[in-house]
Amino acid sequence: MSKVPKEIREALKKEAYEWEDAARRETAQQVEEMLEGAELFKATRLPRRPVSVRLDPQDISMLKRVARRKGIPYSQLVAIWVHERIEEER
Repeated sequence: MSKVPKEIREALKKEAYEWEDAARRETAQQVEEMLEGAELFKATRLPRRPVSVRLDPQDISMLKRVARRKGIPYSQLVAIWVHERIEEER
């Protein structure tokens, strides 16, 4: 992955300072009014698709144990791990 060019970095820094400066000048009441009038942002993503995988019974047992410790369903843990690994491989 290449670095962001210096001129773009500088432009982004300048824009960030401008936003911070504008935000500092707003009162709490102004911010509240803007939030009341703002539309709710809804991020859409493609629906998930079920996948079947054959796993060793001992692996499934350990997977369920780890998921229980983390307080999430084991299928969600598998999805998280697969996603992390895919990002790692990129």
